[in-house]
Amino acid sequence: MRLERSLFKKWLMLIVLCLFVAAVFSACGSKEKLLDMTYPYDESTIYWPTANSFKLEKVFWGISEGGWWYASNVFSASEHGGTHVDAPIHFAEKGRTIEQIPLEEWIGPAVKLDVTEKCEKNRDYLLGVDDISNWENKHGKIPDGAWVVMYTGVCTRYYPDRKKVLGTDKTGEEAIPELSFPGFSPESVTYLINERNITGIAIDTPSIDYGKSKEFRAHQALCGADKLALENIANLDKLPTFGATLYVIPMPIRQGTGAPARVFAIIS
Repeated sequence: MRLERSLFKKWLMLIVLCLFVAAVFSACGSKEKLLDMTYPYDESTIYWPTANSFKLEKVFWGISEGGWWYASNVFSASEHGGTHVDAPIHFAEKGRTIEQIPLEEWIGPAVKLDVTEKCEKNRDYLLGVDDISNWENKHGKIPDGAWVVMYTGVCTRYYPDRKKVLGTDKTGEEAIPELSFPGFSPESVTYLINERNITGIAIDTPSIDYGKSKEFRAHQALCGADKLALENIANLDKLPTFGATLYVIPMPIRQGTGAPARVFAIIS
């Protein structure tokens, strides 16, 4: 029975992967467009002030002894930095790790809640249940399996300027009291979990919790419900309010609490 279940899961994953590849090729050959929503990784990539940032070491770049070109690098970084995902284990003791989440769960319709004007007036703005209600009054109920995306404008305007994105250019523990950027309110996350059948939430800041959070209640609620988070996403100004499909392809780190991810949308 276990063998049959294993084979079935592998077969299902293969089907999903084939559908994914077909969707990409279809988008490339039709009027649909691909929107890259991933920041590249380098020394400027934004990480939490206490985390290990991205480091790249060139092991060899040049002509080998055999006379051919050869290049190879070594890199290291925290799981949580740049465009990345959070697995439920990040804030839930019995939550799933990255490699336990099936590929199809990372794909879903994108719903963009544009609160850029509110965030311009209040750098510590918290997305509320009323923002969700206002969106649905205009566009209809959030579809099942959706990624609910909070568009603050912070990363779109300022990434990778650490001070303008994080509110401080300090590193280490001394930076924590100065962190300032918008996020989801715990109430909005709880509402989406209990009242809507979402896949996860996403944001164009370094955290779904706002910068001044001390208890990370949005993370606790989301991870406790076994849902997914996506942070530091790019090009939200180009993502439509609805109608796009979001694809999140994280590095499947075994026992990973989070991972760098390649994120893109297919826009009809």
